[in-house]
Amino acid sequence: MTVTVKEVFDLAVETDMIRLAHSIYWALGERLVGLQDDSEVLHRLRYEDSAIDSMSEQNVLGIGRFQLFVIETGSEGWYSFILAENFFDAFHLHADLFQERPKNVTKAERLMIPAMLLADTGEEVSLYEYRKSVVAFPAYVGHAKARQRVLYR
Repeated sequence: MTVTVKEVFDLAVETDMIRLAHSIYWALGERLVGLQDDSEVLHRLRYEDSAIDSMSEQNVLGIGRFQLFVIETGSEGWYSFILAENFFDAFHLHADLFQERPKNVTKAERLMIPAMLLADTGEEVSLYEYRKSVVAFPAYVGHAKARQRVLYR
């Protein structure tokens, strides 16, 4: 089965792989590859690191703008999950929704990939996929108990 450049690019954008996405974007802009090309061609390219570094630092593609923040709540062992642009937005949304001052706010991109079970629907979903369905940010995702992959909304 052939994986296209477009499929790799889409995955890189969706899963916040900033360097990879900008490398492909650069290659497309230089017309070194096409979207429907076999992704194997990406391994044979000579990339212009300085141009890609600059694009990645500027985040030309706007990747990862909204990130997952995990907030320790007043209930021992429980954490709220909030998708937000920054720490302050996550902190204030939690405080407003739950009328409590968050104990700790942690950026938790490592928790985006594993599948989480949504308790109300029984559906397993990656938080990357879930993030695509969010209409307005910051957004409350749910609560989870420490070391469990079940989100309660």
